[in-house]
Amino acid sequence: MKITGIIAEYNPFHNGHAYQIAKIKEETDSDYVIVAMSGDFVQRGEPAITDKYERARMALSCGADLVLELPALFACASAEYFARAGVALFTRMGCVDYLCFGAENADLSQLNKIAGILVDEPRSYQDALNIYLKEGKNFPAARILALKSYLSAESSDAALQTEQLTSLLSTPNNILGIEYLKALKTCGSQITPYPILREGAGYHDTDILLKNASASAIRQTLKQAGSSGSSSGSAPDFASFSAAMPQEAFRIFSEYLASSTYLEADDFSGILNYLLLFYPAEALACFADCNIEIANRLKKNRSEFSSFTQFAALNQSRDITYARMSRIFTHILLHMTAEDYKQAKQLGYVSYLRPLGFKKSSSGVLSEIKKHTDIPLIGKLANARQTLSDDACRLLEKDIFAADLYEQVLAQKNRTIPRNEYTREIVLL
Repeated sequence: MKITGIIAEYNPFHNGHAYQIAKIKEETDSDYVIVAMSGDFVQRGEPAITDKYERARMALSCGADLVLELPALFACASAEYFARAGVALFTRMGCVDYLCFGAENADLSQLNKIAGILVDEPRSYQDALNIYLKEGKNFPAARILALKSYLSAESSDAALQTEQLTSLLSTPNNILGIEYLKALKTCGSQITPYPILREGAGYHDTDILLKNASASAIRQTLKQAGSSGSSSGSAPDFASFSAAMPQEAFRIFSEYLASSTYLEADDFSGILNYLLLFYPAEALACFADCNIEIANRLKKNRSEFSSFTQFAALNQSRDITYARMSRIFTHILLHMTAEDYKQAKQLGYVSYLRPLGFKKSSSGVLSEIKKHTDIPLIGKLANARQTLSDDACRLLEKDIFAADLYEQVLAQKNRTIPRNEYTREIVLL
């Protein structure tokens, strides 16, 4: 039996995702594809466009066999933590053969070379990185410059002494791919990495007319159209992005949005503003990705707060990216602290497996996981405490809180009754 893992957000699921699943099954002859998917909040520090169950349904309808939730703590973390948790999840299953990921450059040898440097952190690389950070450059920019500096001193790496290096480290899928390779090396995983060249639109491309339009383009088009069945009083027009999604995924997505609005970061502005007012700077500094300097900046500028996105843009700087500021705000909303990350790392990053959905015809993969995994597989959420340690339960509570907060804000916007995470059913197709 061959099993492939994919770490994803599917926000929402589009043609490129379907292509990746079909391609990996074809090229590796995999029997099953398992997805570790972000829950209701995603890596850029924003709420997902639809809830996790609908996105799991889209994935299962388009080729995935099993969708597991990537713990919320890591789903809205930096690329490094996001990748470490995803790799840990598949490694601890004990039965995953391949880790598949899309890349703008699928040259595994080049990606592995860079990942090796970032894992080993040679002294000359560290020195260069520190110099660029002290100059006020943000970490992604400083890392690119430090790698260029290090590689330029190695004649054997002439192939990476060009602008190709900038490309390798500036495109989102390559960045994540390198983080996956770092994680595999760091934890000594036996899983084989399998990059697949990304086709069509780029990650941030907003051209919805392309058949392989990105998830960003779909979200942007939806937001520009103001598509919200419940808030606008009329059904939104989905024709503009129907070509970008597999037919079944489009059906699920359009039916969801015809009966419900979607959430954006600014829907959490009121809650965030209250929390920024409530917490003193010392408390804000304890949240993940934050520190006392950033906390003081937030308190100083709080009178200029008008929305989540406006305040994130206001407080970004040369050394603090918008994405990091957005993640800080999400960590505050979800009460995720630096101590929570420390505890999760001590537990091996992932300490339970929680299915969001699976195909009935693929139930054999669950049996295979049960034979090999060294962590509990959660069936019914209400019974989780019977198999999890107290520390693992505290981390699971983060997932539950994130889902409940998402549902509360969504229900308020829809003027409906919120659904309880304990009563939500696993998707079965």
